[in-house]
Amino acid sequence: MKRPRIVMVGGGSYSWAPRIVKDLMLTPSLRDAEFVLYDINRRAADRVAGALAHVQAEVGGESKVIPTDRRAKAFNGADYFVITISTGGLKSMAHDIAIPERYGIYHTVGDTSGPGGWARLVRNFGVIKKLAEDMNRHAPGAMVLNYTNPMSTLTDVLSRVCEGPVVGLCHGLFENLRFLKDFYRLKSEDELSVDYAGLNHFVWLTKIRTRRRDLLADLRRRLRRQSLTDLLAEAHADVMGFKSDRELATELFRLTGVMPYLGDRHTCEFLPGYITSRKNMKRYRISRTPIKARVAGFKRREANVAKWAKKGLPDGFVTRSRETAADIISAHFESRSFIDVGNVPNRGQVRGLPEGTVVETAVRVDANGFSPIVAGPLPEVVLGMLEPYARVFRMGVDACFRGDRELALGALRLDPVTSHLNGAEVREMGTKLLRAHKKFIRCFKV
Repeated sequence: MKRPRIVMVGGGSYSWAPRIVKDLMLTPSLRDAEFVLYDINRRAADRVAGALAHVQAEVGGESKVIPTDRRAKAFNGADYFVITISTGGLKSMAHDIAIPERYGIYHTVGDTSGPGGWARLVRNFGVIKKLAEDMNRHAPGAMVLNYTNPMSTLTDVLSRVCEGPVVGLCHGLFENLRFLKDFYRLKSEDELSVDYAGLNHFVWLTKIRTRRRDLLADLRRRLRRQSLTDLLAEAHADVMGFKSDRELATELFRLTGVMPYLGDRHTCEFLPGYITSRKNMKRYRISRTPIKARVAGFKRREANVAKWAKKGLPDGFVTRSRETAADIISAHFESRSFIDVGNVPNRGQVRGLPEGTVVETAVRVDANGFSPIVAGPLPEVVLGMLEPYARVFRMGVDACFRGDRELALGALRLDPVTSHLNGAEVREMGTKLLRAHKKFIRCFKV
């Protein structure tokens, strides 16, 4: 059997590339794969390759790690692509945070919804579309796993262009599963049976059971008097190290009767009252992630990878992470089934949301690609919160494909996060964001 060729697009990512390729090397059926680290920053790709050489030495096998900044060379004959890029990097993201703040929108993350997510879509659109076209040209039918945010909209772009199967991956659900495992003192997450559906960073668990117990009903009883933070005092950090205090999650649970994504720092960006009021942010203990903290984190990861490349890996590094890219690729490669959380276009798996919008549910991967699993019905109040974003996200992607600047601004106007602004203010803010990202925008005139 031909060994698989797996391309990391963003192979110089100091956070994602070492973690995901390490997982792939630790997967028996992929241990001898060819791993291509494609990045426009060749120096970063070389550093990651240097660190991964130590992983390879420890794991064994006959894998090859190839760093390159030449796209055709990287893509030619690929079987799988994993996308972990951010057009413009942290310098561009700084505009996504700073410009909306002048209009009373205090983004906590700024990578999914609201003006920050909108700007991130527009500046990434051309790059992602061209990547998809080049994948079709050099590796027709290859499978694509996307980690780049905004997850819903950029996965939509890829799904419309790529000839092969596409899925968007996010670790948000894992935070909920870890909370449930720890609070109920389960030996493994495998003891849980859950149904979930929604949009990326705004997903809802509508069934939570162990074999003999309805945990969702138990949580409803407990949360009449306690908060989620009371139940488990530790504020879990996500895989990127950011924490949430779950005050907003508690309120949403009481309102809906189902369990929201516990990452308040993401969830709050879908609910305008929480990121347009400093008073509410303080009340709900919602913390923002300043750009300077992200820059410091980037420099720390860069220094770590450079050190690993020269001196070797830290103890305990060569173990599997919680990410599931390796499970997905190995299942497809081995022609077996694996079920995971995934983002794919809605084909009826989430009733009540528009067809075609990329939604987050359980997804089965096998030799045929990705098949979404129909989720149980969502409460009306949850659908009411999700539906505006399903339409706004779809409209934003349509605007980019059509080259329609006015439609893009219309999508920004309809975003609930901008509801406190008048039309002129939304247009002014949107125009400033477009001008800030002018060098990256090719789909319409700025």
